[in-house]
This record gives sequence, structure tokens and C-alpha cells, in this order.
Amino acid sequence: MHASVGSVAISRDGKRIAGGSCDGDIQVWDMQAGEALGAPLWGTGKELGAPLQGHANRIHSATISPDGTHIVSSSADSTIRVWDAASGKELGTPIRGHTGVVSSVAISLRGKWIVSGSVDKSIRVWDLESLHKDHRFTTTKICFSPNLTYALCLKSTFSRLEDSYTLASLGPSEEGWVIGPEGRLLLWIPTSLYPVMHVPGNKLVISNDASELDLSRFSHGTSWEMCRERDVVSSSS
Repeated sequence: MHASVGSVAISRDGKRIAGGSCDGDIQVWDMQAGEALGAPLWGTGKELGAPLQGHANRIHSATISPDGTHIVSSSADSTIRVWDAASGKELGTPIRGHTGVVSSVAISLRGKWIVSGSVDKSIRVWDLESLHKDHRFTTTKICFSPNLTYALCLKSTFSRLEDSYTLASLGPSEEGWVIGPEGRLLLWIPTSLYPVMHVPGNKLVISNDASELDLSRFSHGTSWEMCRERDVVSSSS
């Protein structure tokens, strides 16, 4: 690691150290190597594999899960990334939701939850297991609330594409668009609302006036006609 180290974490068993640098890389060292040589760790500790690369800016926080299987990092690029500690491979896609520097990150004792804090003045709790499942198009739901009944189920909405393995975006793009299969624009969310908005994967958002979206009756594409049908039913009842 050639850049200065901005964050370090030690595994629960004391065998490894992960260090996040100002250039966005993460290096893992074998702590026992330095001890065996009777010299300072940073001078002779063995590097375990190549640096973990993916972040586009300074690493502000890095942590190792209690069971030692995952490394989680947060960065000035506003993302959180999860890494397989054994292989060094990034798991899934970057976790997005914060609108500013993600200054701190932690993993729960059982490794189920990630908690992140940001300069956007919000704290988010993420479900690690659901974020990195192999979501397929047939079962993907877009949900901006912990309440799954608020979700937009893409299986029924795009039934003609049920056999497709095209992934849908589970969160808004940088411009605010929620993107469905084949790059279809589903809805737009003002970026000014992001700091207080639940995003897919969030189980909790701690912020002033946190908001959720109910997409259970959201109609688009050829389904837009359903809106008229609902209006007729509502007016006649």
C-alpha cells in the first residue's frame, strides 16, 4: 500500500488486519506473520493477496465481520462495498443510498446487519443477506420501505419477460430514475429527497423526517390502464 492509511480494522480472532487507504484501496495483512518474525507488523507482516480495489475515493472506514468471512468498507465516493475475505472478490454491487461521504460502517455481531453513517446526516441499517442474494428478474421486487407489501413486484408487471435474467435496478440512478428491465425508466425521485428516503435493502433509516414509498398500486407500461379502472371502481363505490 503506497498511499496513507486512513482506516484500520482487526479481525475478532486477532489474525488479520485490514487497512483502507486514501487512494481507495484496501489491503489485508496476516498479523501473525509480523509476530513470528519478532518485528513490527507494518514492516514485515505478510500481505494477504492483492489490494481490494473498487472504491473511487478515500476509504473512511473498514471493518471485518465477527466470523471473519466479510470485509465491509465505506468511502468518500458515497458507497459501501462488501468483500469476500477469503478470495478478495467484491460481493454484489456497491451499496448506494447515502448522498454524501459514508464516514463510518459497522457489522452486527451475527453478521446480518450493516450500519452506516454519513455526512448527509443519516444513519442506515442494511440487511446484508438480502443485499447480496443472486436476485433474478422473476423474483425481484422494488421496494422503498421495509414493508414488503409496499413493493412493486416485477414478475407480474413484466410477465412476458419472466424467463429473462436481466437484472432490474434496485435503487435510483444518480439522476434519480428508478430503472426497470431493459433500461426502462419507471419513476423519478428528486435527489433532494435521498437523505431521508428508504432505499432497497434498508431496514431502518435514522434521519429527520424519513420517508417511505408505497409502490403496491404503482402502474406503468401497458398497465397504466389499470389506474382508470381503479378510478371507476372508487367513484362507483
